[in-house]
Amino acid sequence: MRSRSLSRGGYAVVVDLDANRLYFARGRRVLWSAPVGTGTGLRLEHDRGEWDFATPNGTFHVTHKQVEPDWIAADWYFIENGLRVPPPNSDARRFPRGLGSAGVFIGQGLAIHGTDKPELLGQRVSHGCIRLSNADALRLFHNVQVGTEIVMIGGRNAAPAAPPRQTASTSTRRTGANGERIPPPRDPFIVELEEQETYDLLDRLDDELFAAVAARGAQTRWPLVASVLLLRGTKEGDDEALAGLLERFPDLGTGALREEYATFVTDAFAQGALRTLAVMANLDRPTREVVARAIVDGSLALFPGDVNTAAAPWPTRRAPREVLRRASQRSWDALASAEQAYRERNGLAVR
Repeated sequence: MRSRSLSRGGYAVVVDLDANRLYFARGRRVLWSAPVGTGTGLRLEHDRGEWDFATPNGTFHVTHKQVEPDWIAADWYFIENGLRVPPPNSDARRFPRGLGSAGVFIGQGLAIHGTDKPELLGQRVSHGCIRLSNADALRLFHNVQVGTEIVMIGGRNAAPAAPPRQTASTSTRRTGANGERIPPPRDPFIVELEEQETYDLLDRLDDELFAAVAARGAQTRWPLVASVLLLRGTKEGDDEALAGLLERFPDLGTGALREEYATFVTDAFAQGALRTLAVMANLDRPTREVVARAIVDGSLALFPGDVNTAAAPWPTRRAPREVLRRASQRSWDALASAEQAYRERNGLAVR
């Protein structure tokens, strides 16, 4: 496997197109894996164009990501279904929440996204995108950052696969009595979590993390609980949720759980740098320093490029110290110290 990021101990996503399986890894350690749906390899030819529905082989990078993204249907969707092709910017192309719980976009019109058809995962069933269960799509959303390496392997000699038969449960089209688009149902477990108070969610996170440790890395639902807390803290201004998420990181010991949880800590900073710095300022100093190191290490380990370039995501670049309130400057100073330690540890020029 030729992965620049993994070869130097960083994070990357690997999709095996022969096995129809996705792996999220750091260095030589696979942190989790899951079945995926990949492209059928079929072709569609029409006077409006030609389309190849294979998932390509090669190396890609995350361009952007989104929670519960709409799907903007391409011309092929309407041609396949015998419908009139609408103008490019028509609302008829928009399917609300059509890409599931989350989407990680990787260029060339491709995304790794959720699906409400989990029974089709593990097969070649898509028009080129990579489908995950909604739970795993949301997990991956927090694992990666813009620039994270996505490596597609295999699939070069696979014969085209027959598409799944469309039924009422597998059809993409959902319309109401008046022709309006009806979004697919949300993950009921996520809905249940969103209805809980923050202190109950933190207790649930403790239970899920304990189960993951006790089961020696077995998958539990801690990523979904952590996701709700993270988004509540960064998007809804719930400091208790964000602080609780950060405070639990130092107690995770070593191993795959800690390495993946670090990506959630990193994503909290990416989703809301100023709020995260403000919350970190209220943590005790040892915890603040550990969290700062996790943010620095995670940000750079998720970036496959040269960390000496202007594009490298050094956390202190996201929020200049002089614009911060005095309390938040303590957190910025912790990040700066962690960055200096990172440079010294990796033989980089100290700034």
